Amino acid sequence: MFRLLFWLLLIANLVLLTLLPGPLPWTATLEPQRLLQQVQPDSLKLIPNPQMNVSAKAEPTKETCVEMGDFSATTAIKFESRLAKLKLPSLPLKQQVQSPQASLVFIPPQSDEASANRRITKLRALGFTDVSVVREPLARRWGISVGLFTSAELAAAQLENLKKAGITDARIEEHPLNSTRFSYQLKGYAGEDKPELKALIAEFSGVALRSCKH
Repeated sequence: MFRLLFWLLLIANLVLLTLLPGPLPWTATLEPQRLLQQVQPDSLKLIPNPQMNVSAKAEPTKETCVEMGDFSATTAIKFESRLAKLKLPSLPLKQQVQSPQASLVFIPPQSDEASANRRITKLRALGFTDVSVVREPLARRWGISVGLFTSAELAAAQLENLKKAGITDARIEEHPLNSTRFSYQLKGYAGEDKPELKALIAEFSGVALRSCKH
């Protein structure tokens, strides 16, 4: 009897719920609170992750490039053959450069290096200190340089001083004989990382190291 009464009450309540319009009475007071608690998409803001895009913000690595020069044609061949034996970060780029012209006060080649050194000793005794044995190019080997001048007037004055000192075989010549020179550009080079390259450069006198001109 009680079970039948229970089911009749349950069915009556369900029928009543279906006939009532609008929201349920006991939920009306809760609905505005739910709406207030809903997420508002317009107010959302994306917070960037500081660990992202580190590589994009990183400073780009600047590629180092050093230029070695300037070599005569003969010296360039020797330097290049030695350079090929080193383990370098990249293949050197050979370039032709034009050296500025100068005037060389020059005593013609002696028979050998010992004779050239004896001649230099005599010149220094006469007060000429800016003297040196010429080894290259071959056309001037064992000759003696008595000064290299960018001014033709200064070269002429030096020649006159030599004549006054009794040096009659000196003359003024264009320097270099062949103004074409060669240089080598090497990218990715750092001197402290390549001591063998620095040692090679030290074997060639007068080699200039400079930044590459792009």
